[in-house]
Amino acid sequence: MEDQQTINLVQRASSQTQDFGFVQEIALFGSEEWWAAVEDGRIPTRTVEGLISRLYMSGHGDWPEFEISVGDQTTRWTRMGNQKEYEVGRKVRLQYILQRPKKPWLSEEIEQVLRIFIEDQRK
Repeated sequence: MEDQQTINLVQRASSQTQDFGFVQEIALFGSEEWWAAVEDGRIPTRTVEGLISRLYMSGHGDWPEFEISVGDQTTRWTRMGNQKEYEVGRKVRLQYILQRPKKPWLSEEIEQVLRIFIEDQRK
C-alpha cells in the first residue's frame, strides 16, 4: 500500500472515531506493526490469480476497476498504480486481507488489497 495519504486518513478514522475506520484487532491499519503482522501471518493474506478479463469505469464513470477471471469465477477490484499496466488477457496475482469495519454498513469484512502483480508483457 503506497498511498500514504489514504493510510493516514484510515488510521485517523480508526483511532479517533467510533463509526469509521477498521477495528484494531492486532495493530493500527498500515502501521509498521500491522505490516509485520501481515508478513508473519498473524493477519492472514488471500490471493487471487488469473487473467484480467475486463477493464471498466464504475461509480459515476470515475472509478477504475478490473475483473480477474479464474476458470468460471470472476472477481472485481479497483485498479491501483500504473493504469497502463492493466490490459485484458494479462496474468495477474492480487493479494488482499479481510478487515473488519467498526460499523458494518455494507459488509462484515472489507477486502483490503495489499499488492497487485501484473505479468510483464516484455518477457
